[in-house]
Amino acid sequence: MNDEDLRDLFAFGAMISKAWQAPNLEAHAKNCYDIADAMIEAKYCEESEEPEVGIAAVVKRTRKKDG
Repeated sequence: MNDEDLRDLFAFGAMISKAWQAPNLEAHAKNCYDIADAMIEAKYCEESEEPEVGIAAVVKRTRKKDG
């Protein structure tokens, strides 16, 4: 699935979630694609600068072999 397909899927989800509150359908459709664009952008954003916690944060130790 490419990003354009994913954008359409996200816009569809946004449309369904707010379909009951849409007095202006053209503005609603544009808003759904704005939401989809934000979701695509969030997909590719860099990880937050917060330190990792849990198992992913454990640093593997290496030992030198006795020679």
